[in-house]
Amino acid sequence: MDNNREFWNKYVKKFENNPDNKKYRLLGHNWKGEELFVKLLHKYTKSTDTALEIGCGGGRITEIASLLCEEIIATDISPEMISKASSEIKAGNIIWNVNDGFSLDEYKSNSINLVYSHDVFVHFSSMQTYPYLKHIQRILKPQGTGIISFYNYVYHFNLFKNESLRFNKNKIFPPSMRHHFVTQQMIELMLNDLNYDILEFDITNFLIVIFRKK
Repeated sequence: MDNNREFWNKYVKKFENNPDNKKYRLLGHNWKGEELFVKLLHKYTKSTDTALEIGCGGGRITEIASLLCEEIIATDISPEMISKASSEIKAGNIIWNVNDGFSLDEYKSNSINLVYSHDVFVHFSSMQTYPYLKHIQRILKPQGTGIISFYNYVYHFNLFKNESLRFNKNKIFPPSMRHHFVTQQMIELMLNDLNYDILEFDITNFLIVIFRKK
């Protein structure tokens, strides 16, 4: 956890020190591909929702969600990310929290309508993903919804191939803080095991799943 926290804390400083990034209003606007996720967020969000975001980063999705929900709890493992995002996004319905990167223990059971996370679980192995889905199940209200994006092994195969060959060429083991890839079948198995209803998959780019607690 500390290595991941250190990585993202340093990322904030590198972003701020790069003059090319001054054209971006928020950290994260330099990353692309969130359009389908945002479309699905609009589709499944209610104006009365209390939502939890896992891995808010610089807040590019947080800001959008704050216009859709009654309340957002934006969490991130990096204090520097939370500090930067909260200093630049002034919406009054956002609560900013640093989390431990492992659990959601600070949130009450059956207290959240919506949990969402974009471009975050791409850094989680399947052994991290399953426990998080279990934690999400506890805090979601009955009929609460989850929306999460992953790197799609099939769509992102070339990225997977190039990264695996690079690690092999350099004779290093892949670090935990790297890209992880999943298949739709893997996510279906996890969600079915946890007794979720699966509402929708989108595999256009990211593998995005929408699921509901029974």
